[in-house]
Amino acid sequence: MPAYFLRRSSIKTKLMLSMAACLLLFLLISSALSVMLTARSLRARAVNQELPAVVGEIRNDVLRQISVPLAAAQAIAGNVYLHAWEREGLPDTGLDAWRAYAARVKADNKAATVFWASASTLKFMDESGLSYMLDKANPRDAWMSSFLGGGRPYELNMNPDPKTGELKLFINTRADAGAGKLAVTGIGLSIEALGQAVRAYKVGASGHVYLVREDGTILLHRDAARADGKHKLQDQPGFTSALAAQLLGKAPFAHGELASEQGSLIVASSPIPQLGLYVVAEVPEREVLGDLARSATIAALAAGVVGGGIGLLVVFLVSRAIAAPVARAATMLGEIADGNGDLTRRMPVESEDEVGKLALAFNRFVSSLNRTMNEVRDSTHAIAGASAEIATGNLNLSSRTEAQASSLEETAAAMEELTSTVRQNAENARQANLLVSSASGQAEQGGRVVGQVVATMGEITDSSRKIADIIGVIDGIAFQTNILALNAAVEAARAGEQGRGFAVVASEVRNLAQRSAAAAREIKALIQDSVVKVEAGAKLVDDAGAAMTGIVQAVQRVAGLMGEIDAASSEQSQGIGQVNQSIATMDDVTQQNAALVEEAAAAAAALEDQAEQLSRIVAEFKLEDVARVQALPAPIR
Repeated sequence: MPAYFLRRSSIKTKLMLSMAACLLLFLLISSALSVMLTARSLRARAVNQELPAVVGEIRNDVLRQISVPLAAAQAIAGNVYLHAWEREGLPDTGLDAWRAYAARVKADNKAATVFWASASTLKFMDESGLSYMLDKANPRDAWMSSFLGGGRPYELNMNPDPKTGELKLFINTRADAGAGKLAVTGIGLSIEALGQAVRAYKVGASGHVYLVREDGTILLHRDAARADGKHKLQDQPGFTSALAAQLLGKAPFAHGELASEQGSLIVASSPIPQLGLYVVAEVPEREVLGDLARSATIAALAAGVVGGGIGLLVVFLVSRAIAAPVARAATMLGEIADGNGDLTRRMPVESEDEVGKLALAFNRFVSSLNRTMNEVRDSTHAIAGASAEIATGNLNLSSRTEAQASSLEETAAAMEELTSTVRQNAENARQANLLVSSASGQAEQGGRVVGQVVATMGEITDSSRKIADIIGVIDGIAFQTNILALNAAVEAARAGEQGRGFAVVASEVRNLAQRSAAAAREIKALIQDSVVKVEAGAKLVDDAGAAMTGIVQAVQRVAGLMGEIDAASSEQSQGIGQVNQSIATMDDVTQQNAALVEEAAAAAAALEDQAEQLSRIVAEFKLEDVARVQALPAPIR
């Protein structure tokens, strides 16, 4: 919606809105900076000037209130009669004078008690007389030794009353009676009365004041529970050790900030060196700066409203002065634009400002447009002629492309037949390779069988030789048997009749030995003949094995050749397939080219129509002759 409004708005409205937005932004930033800087300055003044003055007044008033009883305590410590009484050991003869003097001091200073504590006799005297006896071993009475050992002339201490137990502020003063006699004397003030006095101090609407000792112990506070001598400043809610050290740093004035349930607080302190105390004030920051910040904000807003009104008036006048010439120029441009394409009109140049420059630029634009339209008109005629020639050429190219596509289809069919034939040859070569491989395997097996036969024949030859050797042994045995039989016959003949039977046996044995020898010779001859024949058969088997080895090697070479033929046939088949695929691709490309040529022809025809339409459009403009276009008029001076 804002973008639509800006598009529909006039330059005057846009100028006013933009300058008003810038003015508003400037006023907001300047007002915020003014409020921030003013608040910072006021805060610095309040914290560094006004708050120290208020805290200083309270410090002086506290010093004034305590200085009177402090002076009274110092007067007691310097009383020569009391010194003499101390040197005498505080005899009872001086009790009446002491009671009268203590009662008068108590009444004059509105004190809760007046006391004299002797370090030598350990008597604790008050306005009523002897109150009790001090016991150095009792922690309750350690305050006297601590004070006298510290060497200070006086101190303020918060302790319970020895008789009533009520918490009081004691102003302890050192009394030196001479002859080594020391005592502590002073005045005890009611903590309730002092608390009321402290609570009466106000800083702002709700700020309060309290007293703190140099060691950070809270001495007087509007909250009596915190003024028991046990609470430290750094232990209070929101305080830190660093902040407490800063406030108790003995500077004339110190301040800081802390967070609380009521918001941010400004805490300030000022020392009372005479008493060893610090006045500490706490005040909410909003009370210190609230009215000041509100006043600064109102003043900044008032100044912003007045300045904004004046600025808006100036913005209105300036916007109108800037937008009026532009509006006049827009009116003239509208008149030229409504001239039905008349590019012979020119804007009058009446000034040298931005409007005059706009008129000059418009005139140059119209002249340039006139030249461009003349060139477009001439180019349109040229495009129309070129489009006609392109259309004619595309028709011729289309017919030639169709003829080429037909030739490629025939070539693709022939290559398909060749591919089928080569594939069949490759299959036959593969089958032959398988058969040759099978024959090679069988030949190898036959070679192995022949080798086994050769080995068997060798074994038979060896066995025959062994048999021949055995027959030789048998022949030797028969020969020996024959010799033995012959010897037996000779011996039988010598024996006569007794050896006749033995001679017959010896004769038979000799006959058997001779027949055995003859049989052995025949067997040996047969074995030798068998060995010769077996050796001849083994030689023949060796020759057959060599022939089988040659056959196996030849078959293996044939198998290798058939494998190469198979591989070559496969590669040839793949190559022809790729050629066939390439021809198919060329056919597709040719078909696409034919389609593209037809599309180009159609585009050329459409371009020719567009050129004619462009010629008609250009003809609607009223153009000047380029040769007659004069130089632009110079601005009026």
